[in-house]
Amino acid sequence: MLWYTFLTGLLIFVKLTSATHLTYSIETYSSVMTSLLSNYSSKIRPIKNQGGSLQMSIDLFLANINDISTTEQKMTTTGYLKVKWTDELLVWNSTTTGMYWMQFNQTDIWIPDIVVKNGLTAFKMMGGNFYYVYVYNDGAVYWYPYVVFETSCNLDVTYFPFDTQTCSVIIKSWSYSRWEVNFTIGSDKIGFYEFVPNSIWDLISYDATTDYTDSATDISFNLKLKRKPRYFVLNLILPIVFVCILNLVVFIIPADAGEKMGYSVTIFLTFAVFLTIVSAELPMNSDSTSILNIYLIIELVISIMGIIISSVQLRLNHRKPGKRISAVFCMLVRAGRKMRCEKNNVNDSRQGCFSKTCRGAGDTGKINVMACENSTKYHNEADTVEKKDEEIEWSDVSSAIDIFSFWILLSVQIIVTVVIFSYASSN
Repeated sequence: MLWYTFLTGLLIFVKLTSATHLTYSIETYSSVMTSLLSNYSSKIRPIKNQGGSLQMSIDLFLANINDISTTEQKMTTTGYLKVKWTDELLVWNSTTTGMYWMQFNQTDIWIPDIVVKNGLTAFKMMGGNFYYVYVYNDGAVYWYPYVVFETSCNLDVTYFPFDTQTCSVIIKSWSYSRWEVNFTIGSDKIGFYEFVPNSIWDLISYDATTDYTDSATDISFNLKLKRKPRYFVLNLILPIVFVCILNLVVFIIPADAGEKMGYSVTIFLTFAVFLTIVSAELPMNSDSTSILNIYLIIELVISIMGIIISSVQLRLNHRKPGKRISAVFCMLVRAGRKMRCEKNNVNDSRQGCFSKTCRGAGDTGKINVMACENSTKYHNEADTVEKKDEEIEWSDVSSAIDIFSFWILLSVQIIVTVVIFSYASSN
């Protein structure tokens, strides 16, 4: 019974629909169109009271976010506008004609001179000679111009590549004031027509706003976009961090190896290459500076410091043994040995020596020869290490500079990296 009711209703619907489409002929269609356009001018606003304002609603249906160029500060999107207004001169009786809507070429009737205010291409009429508009019997007109929008977008690259940007498509009438043609936002505001997500940007929110200037009405379709940072993290940030780690290896290479300066200069040039790559991704302006750029400059400074320190080290390492070593360098060497636990070994040796004494064992009165031999051995080792501690050479100074430079710059690297990237990712 249910299927029978469904099929009956479907047959009735098809019959009524077919009857509706067959109630007028091509002659009727042509006659109505000719009658409507006989005294019609596409250069005059289609309202009977020319002193009034023509109300017009606009919606944007987005199909694709093609590209957002950071260097050119440009957003390219594809979509179409849904423009609706009432043409008081295109009204007919649907009862006598049997027609509820018609299609007119956009060159035959009045079309608003809509332009993209923040567009980067030349101003030109939207649509084209092959575009048609839908006109209903009550004068309601629907126009759907399909456009590739190239609009300017002021990008703030401070937090690149963890940045969030807001770009807009601004629509206005070029010739008419808002007292002649007044734009309003349609019910859909921003819709999506077979929307294809972008591989670099996520659309996180959108809205439409109306801006009233002195003589015009601007409709802004705003898109809030967040950059997907994975590509830049894997191909840019991680390699930079790895090179930063390699930058500290210069203080592990011995001064006598002969590769210290060459290694330092190579790391410096690597940072210069990365700085060039990052600069190529950013706009050439002074409005905002990327944190990543600042990080690279800091690493460049650290690399320069490494070159300077390495130069001083090599100079000190090749000094003649007879030259006097200042007290500052002596203190530096002793502190370095303490960091490497060499001094602690001396103290332990002394403690082990003096803790063992040569005394008789029990009532037999025999001497513990092993204890005495160990005691003598500990005394000799302590004297040797103490003598070594007093003999400081220029190579020891160079080694101490390596130790302190490594730990100081490692601390700076960790602090700078954690602070900068935590701050960038949190925003």
